[in-house]
Amino acid sequence: MNSCQRCYFRNIAWGLCAAVFLCVATGVSAQTVHKQVDSEGRTTYTDRPETTASAQTAAVPALEATNAPASVLIISSRRAATINANEAARRLGQAQLRRKEGMQPLPGEHAQGTGAGAVNHRYWRRQEKLRIVVEQAQRRSNETGRLQLAQR
Repeated sequence: MNSCQRCYFRNIAWGLCAAVFLCVATGVSAQTVHKQVDSEGRTTYTDRPETTASAQTAAVPALEATNAPASVLIISSRRAATINANEAARRLGQAQLRRKEGMQPLPGEHAQGTGAGAVNHRYWRRQEKLRIVVEQAQRRSNETGRLQLAQR
């Protein structure tokens, strides 16, 4: 058996092993996690429910440890709306500043063989992109502002 055949069989073996591991990994599912609080107040998370009646137990999903009260959720959504509105306003300011600073033609944006004031299609394409970015930022700022007013 020459070295090319060994490499070929080795590559096939590695591929089969990888396929087997991927198939095994897809069969793993999420499990229920049980929260147990003993009489001294110590909390333990386990995959098996407590059989004794002395401890308080509650089954919680694997990815969700606790459920927040409704009042906390309302406060967090208001805070999230405020942060979102502030971020939208900041991005709008940046877009407007970039457009204002981008009014001057860059090198390569002057038309060839004409007066110094003439610009070519590259300048106008860049200006159009800057205008679109400002419009999108303005639209997002308006939407977040309306959402923030609606939550009051």
